[in-house]
Amino acid sequence: MSLEQWTVFRALVGCRTAILGYHEDECDNSTCGHREYSYNSCRNRHCPKCQGAPRFKWLSARLSDLLPVSSFHVVFTLPHGFNDLLMCNKDVLYKLFFKTASDTLLEFAQTPKHLGAKPGFIGILL
Repeated sequence: MSLEQWTVFRALVGCRTAILGYHEDECDNSTCGHREYSYNSCRNRHCPKCQGAPRFKWLSARLSDLLPVSSFHVVFTLPHGFNDLLMCNKDVLYKLFFKTASDTLLEFAQTPKHLGAKPGFIGILL
């Protein structure tokens, strides 16, 4: 694993465990004295525990942006042979990949033979 991948892995494994420490909450009522301990979260953008609610909120906002028209789901992929090259040149290759996918969608959709429209799209790297 690369250093970046190892860092993410450690954050996910330690999320909401003693590894990342804890914080203590104490009841404001002086007679109660009840204390509760909560483990700290990693807050990593890849963590399903930490990012579940923000992801749902983002997705809901995107769904509200959709027009009441039919849509198409299109997936662009790279052959696995590019993985090593990609890991060494992420910024350049991801920008090139998204630019190529964007140009392809625009050209295809704007051609009257195919759709004759100006599309809108969202690109997500998984």
